[in-house]
Amino acid sequence: MPLGVFWGMFVESILVLVGLVLLVAVIFLAHNLSSKALLLHLETLKEDLVDNSTSGSFNLDELKDELLDMVHETIGSMQPPNAFDHLLGALAGPIQMWAMRKAGIDPSTGKPLDLLEQITEPLEI
Repeated sequence: MPLGVFWGMFVESILVLVGLVLLVAVIFLAHNLSSKALLLHLETLKEDLVDNSTSGSFNLDELKDELLDMVHETIGSMQPPNAFDHLLGALAGPIQMWAMRKAGIDPSTGKPLDLLEQITEPLEI
C-alpha cells in the first residue's frame, strides 16, 4: 500500500473522529444549557408560588371555581349524536370485519385465519 493512500485514510479517520467529538460536545452543551434554563424556570415558579401562598393571593376556591366553569362549559357544548353518527356507528362493525378478513384475521377470535382450511375443493394434481 503506498504511503499516500495510507496517509489519506488516516486523515479521513481523524476528520471523522474530530467531527464525532464536536457533535458530542455540542449535544452535551445544548443539554447543559437546557437543563440550566429548566432549573431557572422552576426556581422562578417556586418563588412565585411561595410569594403567592404567603401573601394570600393564592386561593384554592378561585382555582376550584375556574375548574368547575371549564367543566360546565365543556359539558354544555356537547351535542347528542345525530343520524349520521348512528349510521357511521352501524357501518363501523361490518367494515372492521371486512378489513380483518382482508388482513387474514378471524374477526370473531382475533386469531390468524388458516387459509388452507378455507379451501373447499381439493387440489387436483
